[in-house]
Amino acid sequence: MISERKITNKDIIETGLGSIGKVKIMKALAEESRMITIYTLHKKTHLKREDIKRNLDDLRKIGWVNESKLANIMYSINRENEFVNRLTAFFTDIGYIDQ
Repeated sequence: MISERKITNKDIIETGLGSIGKVKIMKALAEESRMITIYTLHKKTHLKREDIKRNLDDLRKIGWVNESKLANIMYSINRENEFVNRLTAFFTDIGYIDQ
C-alpha cells in the first residue's frame, strides 16, 4: 500500500528554493505586475526553456506560481500565497529585487 505523505513547510521551501533557476524565476515573476510567457522568463533569467518549464511545474505544484492559458500560456507569481509574500519581502529587503 502506498501511503500519502503530508507535504510539510520544509518540503515546500526546499522545492521552491531548490535551485538557482527557481530563485531566478521567482525574482523575475516578482518584478512583474502582469502575467508573462516562458519567452519573457527566458529573456529575464537566461535559463534554458526546458529548465524554465521544469521549474515552473514544481513552483505551480506548491502554489507559488499561477498559470493561465490565454493566447499563450502565461505565468504570474501567486501574491495570495504567504510563503511567496514573505519571500518577495525578503528579496526586496535585501535589495535582490526592486519594487
